Amino acid sequence: MSQSMVAEKSYGAQEFLSSQSQERADETVAEVFNMMLGHQIGPVSELDTTPCEANERTAIVGFSGSMRGTCEIRMSTLAARAVASAMLGGTPVEDGDDSIDDAIGELCNMIAGGWKNRVPTLTSDCTLSPPTVISGGDYKVHMRQPSMKMARVYRFDGNTLHLTLHREDLVAS
Repeated sequence: MSQSMVAEKSYGAQEFLSSQSQERADETVAEVFNMMLGHQIGPVSELDTTPCEANERTAIVGFSGSMRGTCEIRMSTLAARAVASAMLGGTPVEDGDDSIDDAIGELCNMIAGGWKNRVPTLTSDCTLSPPTVISGGDYKVHMRQPSMKMARVYRFDGNTLHLTLHREDLVAS
């Protein structure tokens, strides 16, 4: 596909950074948490955010097609255990249980897919990668430049979820 065709079909920077895109993210997160976990969740102001912890879990799902980028969710290990427990119907989950990474990966996949499916340009022309889960906090995700991001912070049951959507520029420099 030529670069001009990719540029015409891609999800543009203005659309990505719009308030409508942010609302789509908020709606998706709320829907996934309510339907899949039975939790209420809502965005918090940037002034009311919890700093990153050394002991946390991150899940990343890639976008490819009419938008290239990633959906990244990050939370404390305690929050990740709460998510895994909710996904398992309330069964307590111990540290080190593989179901924690499975749950966080699936949560990221549902959020990425839910957000993508709310964007008409992306619905059928964008695919998702399988989730990757990272434990710990001493890492950096490198994105192709130029790229942009939309970051939101949510609170549920005293826990914090950090959501970052990255969009890479599809046209080569």
